[in-house]
Amino acid sequence: MKRITFNNPTAQKIYDDYFKRVRRCVSILPESDQLEMIMELNSHIYEATQGAAPANEVEVLVNTIENLGMPEEVLAPAVADKKVKQATRSFNPKHIFQALYLNIFNGVGYVLFALVYLLIISFGFLILFKLIYPAHTGFFTGSGHVFFFGFMAEIPVGVKEQLGNWFFITDITLMAVLYFLNTLLFRLLKGK
Repeated sequence: MKRITFNNPTAQKIYDDYFKRVRRCVSILPESDQLEMIMELNSHIYEATQGAAPANEVEVLVNTIENLGMPEEVLAPAVADKKVKQATRSFNPKHIFQALYLNIFNGVGYVLFALVYLLIISFGFLILFKLIYPAHTGFFTGSGHVFFFGFMAEIPVGVKEQLGNWFFITDITLMAVLYFLNTLLFRLLKGK
């Protein structure tokens, strides 16, 4: 991005400070997305300030920036959207959690997705519990049609663990299925 140079040092400082804030807002995105968003804002400022007299540079620049809005507010939805697109392309858990965090207030759908990812993490802990407490972790059934998948501190009389070492495979399969279904649903929610 070509930095706009102003004759008025105050205008230059305002411009530089504004783009420091913009860069901070988009820093979570990949380099190409950051550059695209920065160039778009820079283009608006360039068009608005082109030909402004040096005596009016500050006024024109301040008005333009006010019309664009504060970067923290204006860029938040666009950054969240681009993060979702990145997450659905990469299936990278880090990107998915960042996208969820950025979009958590966009609706119940994202809260639901966050809860499913929490469930996936819980299944991961069950693997550790099965290694540490094998008799208390698993798929339990009992005479009264009691079904329980997870960890039981006290096992009631007549309740038995049914999967044994197959619990690991079942748990990992459930984690994988939930992960990919949730990520695909995430993609569908965003319509891409």
